[in-house]
This record gives sequence, C-alpha cells and structure tokens, in this order.
Amino acid sequence: MWMQKKWFTLLIWFVTTSFFFAFGAILISMFRFGPTEQEAMSFMMGMMKAMETSLMGLSMQVKEDANVQRLVYESVQFAFPLLAISIAGGVYVRCRRKV
Repeated sequence: MWMQKKWFTLLIWFVTTSFFFAFGAILISMFRFGPTEQEAMSFMMGMMKAMETSLMGLSMQVKEDANVQRLVYESVQFAFPLLAISIAGGVYVRCRRKV
C-alpha cells in the first residue's frame, strides 16, 4: 500500500536518478584522463589570442604605443568642446520647441 504513495514514487525516482548520475560520474572519471600537453597548449594559445583582441589587450597596446596615446589625447581634447556645443544646441532646440 505505502509503495503506491506519491512520496514513495518520488523517493524511488530521486534515488534512481542519483545513482545514475553517480555511476556516470564514476565512469567518466575512470576513463577520461586529464588534458594532454597538446590540448593544454592549444587552450593557452587560444586564451592568449582572445586576450589580444579583448579590451584588456587593446588597452595594453594603447599603453605601449606613444603615437596612439597622443592620438587619444588629441581626440579627447577635440571631443569635449564638440560635446559641450552639442549639449548647448540640444538645450537650445528643446527650449525653442516649448515656446
């Protein structure tokens, strides 16, 4: 009688599933060895290539290159007045439309 209860069915399902995953983990750990040296080197090369194209790699390139640093400095000096002019123009247009 109690074997037909819903909680018992759920318990059996939980225990069976746990054993299935435990058995699978044991099999994988027994037959799958760690990465080979070639796989580890390939992974590291991929990580280095990804780092070069990321923002961190780009910032490292900017930090090392004096010409790029000068270009960034001059573009920032040019961008702030343009930003101020555009904000003033936006405020002017906004105020003119309300009238």
